[in-house]
Amino acid sequence: TIPELLARTNAVVLEWHNFGCPFVQKHYKSGNMQSLQKKYANDVVWLVVNSTNSGHSDYMEPAKLTKTLNEFGAAPARYVMDEPGKVGLAYGAKVTPHMYIIDPSGKVVYNGAIDDDDSGEKGAKAKNYVAEALTALQAGTAVATSTTKPYGCSVKYKD
Repeated sequence: TIPELLARTNAVVLEWHNFGCPFVQKHYKSGNMQSLQKKYANDVVWLVVNSTNSGHSDYMEPAKLTKTLNEFGAAPARYVMDEPGKVGLAYGAKVTPHMYIIDPSGKVVYNGAIDDDDSGEKGAKAKNYVAEALTALQAGTAVATSTTKPYGCSVKYKD
């Protein structure tokens, strides 16, 4: 559970994910997501959550997802299959990637986009909201930007 994870770490990151989404592909092909997962691995439990329903063409079986994550060099603590969509709906995840950061007290301190580059044109110059929030948590300071508008592909929930 999230409270159990928080007892062992500084934060939990929830990353809504679907490899069928070009926005998710952009962050994994560039290495952006993997570098964040690895940079904060000692302080953060990074959970990749897939709420894609099994009837959608973007749905991937867990074995294929694991293989693809390994091919990309991804390093989340866990990959969570949320095919019924209960976790996604509980958090209000709208798109992939939709990012949430939960502090040690269990409070969501960030909810939104990974960065400010919804066009994909800024590259390394993009403002990375997730990195800023995690750095603030490490420093024991308040997260300056607690919410942004997430961008990406809609989560493919069951109807």
